[in-house]
Amino acid sequence: QLFPDWIHDGLQQKRLLLNEAKALLHTVDGTLFIVSPGMFHRYLQEHPEFSSTAKSEGMTDWQWLQKKFEQLGQHRKRADDLNLWTCEVHGPHPGKRLHGYLLREPQTVMPTMTFDNPYLRLIQSQ
Repeated sequence: QLFPDWIHDGLQQKRLLLNEAKALLHTVDGTLFIVSPGMFHRYLQEHPEFSSTAKSEGMTDWQWLQKKFEQLGQHRKRADDLNLWTCEVHGPHPGKRLHGYLLREPQTVMPTMTFDNPYLRLIQSQ
């Protein structure tokens, strides 16, 4: 639960960017899109203490954190039961794609939902 709480605090304190070109968090399809693996790397920069735990389980630190996040069950799964979604960028960097998680209940980390990022489009048929 530390990772979602960190996102919540980061958004409230404006340490984490939302819906900006370099942001790792975007609002898409009425929910929050968490860019992977970028957001997991960012968390681990601030919390390097998890590296040894991940190594002891035979994984890289970001893969370990991502697996723990998936176990929370707070993300939406695709129709084919996979976890990661793809968004296509329109605007300044057209054609670029981002991969990440969609939250089932974005209000758990964002008390107020904002408009969808107009420069991202969720690709439904994965």
